[in-house]
Order: sequence, then structure tokens, then C-alpha cells
Amino acid sequence: MIDALYIAASGLRSEQKQIDVISNNVANMQTPGFKRSRVNFADVAGTALPAAVANDAPARAAEPMPGGTRISSTISEFDTGELKPSGNPLDLAIDGAGLFELELDNGTVAYTRDGQFRLDGEGTLRTMQGARLANAPQIPLEATDVRVSSAGEISVLMPGDTERSVLGAVELAVFGAADALQSVGDNRYTATLAAGTPTYAVPGEAGSGKLQQGYVEMANVQMIEEMSSLVMAQRAYQLNARVLQAADQVLETINNLRR
Repeated sequence: MIDALYIAASGLRSEQKQIDVISNNVANMQTPGFKRSRVNFADVAGTALPAAVANDAPARAAEPMPGGTRISSTISEFDTGELKPSGNPLDLAIDGAGLFELELDNGTVAYTRDGQFRLDGEGTLRTMQGARLANAPQIPLEATDVRVSSAGEISVLMPGDTERSVLGAVELAVFGAADALQSVGDNRYTATLAAGTPTYAVPGEAGSGKLQQGYVEMANVQMIEEMSSLVMAQRAYQLNARVLQAADQVLETINNLRR
């Protein structure tokens, strides 16, 4: 009965985490660049005592038995969300694999799929939270008609010029196992050993997606799928709660018999 308590408790903890993750997915359905998360579970192996054997029989090792469940990982799924036109030429959406690399104020780097950029006072492309788009060229503030090709090439039309000037290009970071990236909030991710070392590619090459200027990638959350998962998680939570309650009642009965 004690084992039943621990198994039920582990199930309650795991399903509570599942419900929290699903709720976060639903809450961010309208967040540009948001990637839904999924919880992976693993069995906890307990050890059963070996059955009684005759004195002359060889000893048998203890056999593994179910010991509940635990959360092995929480991953983000990076399939492309719906691309919606924004009308802002500095908004960039990735149609396919890859992430934008950002330089943070503390000197570290992070990665994101949220391509809503703005120019600061020096012509630097920055996110809405102020992080700088790494390896991106500066855009003169007096430049007009900023264009970004599907391959990431940035060109502008300067005052008095009749031909466009190419300033540089935006590269994408591609990971071998993007789902192993560590989420750090604000639609940002950091590299991990499991994700591998990023490779940098021209958009549309080396397995990376192409850029869509003037578009915003929406969250890849599907309401029907999330609600179905939420219902199953709630039912699993209720079943584990019933197991916990039943084990408590049995233990109470046993305790009363000893009186």
C-alpha cells in the first residue's frame, strides 16, 4: 500500500506538470513566434522482493516492478506556425527550419523564431525586448524602401540614389536537435549539448527556411489538439487521485484492525 501512495503521488506530480504546460500553450496562442511545449514521461523502476524459494533452489534476483512515473524532459516543437502579413517591412518570418540569433545585453547569445524587429537610434535591428539581431548590417536611418529577400539579403534606397544599395544579409542558425534547446522565456532559447552546435546558413540553404518580409509567424498551437490533451491529463490526474484515496482508505482499515 505504501508503494501505491508513492506511485499515485508521482502520477499526480507528472500530470500537474502536463496540465501546466498545456495551459501555457493555450495562453500563448496569439504570441508571435511561440512554440508549443510537450512533456515526456518515463517509468520509475522499483524493485520487488524475490519470491520465497526452497532451501535447495538457487536464489533469484529481485525483479523490477513499476514504481510510478517521472518527467524525463520538456521539449519545444519547432514546426512552422501560420504566417500572417503585418505590413511592417522589418517583420521577418521564417518559412521552414532555423532561428534568429540574438545578442543580449549581458554578452550572451539566444535564439528565437519571433522576427518582429525594429530599428534603434543607430540603425541596428533589435527585437521588441531590445535584443540585437546578430550579424545583421546596420541600416541608415535616412534609408527608404528597406527590402529583405527570401535569402536574407538586405537592400535599401538611399536619398538621391536611383539604384538600390545592398547592405548585407541575415543568416539563420540551424540546430541538429532544435527540440533540445532550453527555453529561457520571452520566446528565447539557449543552446544545450543535446541540441548540438549551431550551423549558420543563408536562408533557403543547408536545410534552413526562407524569409518572408512583412510577415509574422504565429504560434504553432492548435486549440483542438491542446484541449484534447488537457482532457486526458485531467482524467489521468483524477485517476491518480482516486488511487491515492483508495490506498489511504486501505491503510486506515489496516490500522483500525490493529487496535
